[in-house]
Amino acid sequence: MPTEGRQPSIVRIFSSTVAIGLTLAGVFVSSCDRPTASDATTASASPTPRIEAAATGVVLRADPNPVLAGNPDGTTTVIWDTGSKDTAGDVYVVEAGKEKLFSTGAQGSQEASWIKPGSTEFRLYSQTDRKLLAQLTVTMSTPPAAPVTSASATPSSSVTP
Repeated sequence: MPTEGRQPSIVRIFSSTVAIGLTLAGVFVSSCDRPTASDATTASASPTPRIEAAATGVVLRADPNPVLAGNPDGTTTVIWDTGSKDTAGDVYVVEAGKEKLFSTGAQGSQEASWIKPGSTEFRLYSQTDRKLLAQLTVTMSTPPAAPVTSASATPSSSVTP
């Protein structure tokens, strides 16, 4: 009988220890996700451009996206904003792996009436330091194939007089 009286207190101590351990683990994990000043320096020095659209108010989008299929060429309007009226931007389109200047300005929109089936990539850079601000992929599905119809000759009946 004396052991039955001790089990509930052992269970309470164990439960409290587990709760404290889980709380400390949660605090540790949440503090690990915060970037430090040295992380920001390291990230900007990497060869892959870093996109910082969410935090700075940068916008790069297309309307519509995806582009409707049906014609050989589709049309969309590319809309951009560098997030600052003082920061001019360059919008490039990637064609055959090479960038071609599409438009310029801190903000604006321009129609692209030459979208082909597949995907077309647009990139927004700041003009001063050519920092990649945003990337956008515009897609257009392949138009459905025309139905194959077979032409069949209908025999005409000839009437002989």
